[in-house]
Amino acid sequence: MDFIILGLIVSFCLILFYIRAPLALLLTGCLRYNISRDNEEQDNLRFSRFFLFFFILALTSFFIAFHDKLLSPLPFFLKGMSKTLVFLCVLAFLVALFLSRTILLKIIGWTIDSPAFTNFLNRTAQDFCILTGFVFIPVLLFISILGNPSGNGVIIAAGVAATAGYIIYAYRCARIFLSAGFSLFFWILYLCTFELVPFGVIIQFVAAIKI
Repeated sequence: MDFIILGLIVSFCLILFYIRAPLALLLTGCLRYNISRDNEEQDNLRFSRFFLFFFILALTSFFIAFHDKLLSPLPFFLKGMSKTLVFLCVLAFLVALFLSRTILLKIIGWTIDSPAFTNFLNRTAQDFCILTGFVFIPVLLFISILGNPSGNGVIIAAGVAATAGYIIYAYRCARIFLSAGFSLFFWILYLCTFELVPFGVIIQFVAAIKI
C-alpha cells in the first residue's frame, strides 16, 4: 500500500511541476469547445493526456480498492487477495475497459471513413475523466483531513462529481455529433453503447448492483 501511495504522490508532484500547462489546457478545453478543437491539432498533448488519464485511473483504482465499503464483499475471483493485488486487478480492469472502447471506436471510425471524428470523441472522454478526477482530488483530501475517508460522504461526493462531469460530457458529445453532421439519434445510440453499458459494468463490478 505504501508504495502505491508514494507513486500517486510522486505522479501528482510531476504533474504540478512538469505537466501543469497541458493540464490547464485540457481542462479549459472541457469548458470551451473551440479550445478542445484546437487541442486536437497539438501533438505535444498526447503524452500529457495519456499520463494524466492513467494517473486518474490509478487514483480511481486506489479509491475503489482501499475504501472499506466498496468491493464489499469482494467478488469471488478477488477473495484472498491483498489490497495491493485488488488495486492492480481494478486498475487492469479499467485499462482493459478503456482499451476495448478505444479499439471499437477506431473500428467504427474506419468503417464510416471518419477516424478523426471517433478519435475526437475518445480524447474528449479522456479529458472529462481527467477533469472529474482533478475536481474530486481536493474533495478527497478535505474529507481525509476531517478523518473519515472511508465513510459514505466520500462516496456521495464521488458520485456527485462523476454525475456532474458526465452531464457536461454528454452535452459536449451532442455538440460534436451535430458539428460532424450526425443526428441526435446517433448521439443517443453512442451514449447507450459506449457510455451507459460500460458505466453499468463498473457499477456492478464495484458495488455488486444487479442491473
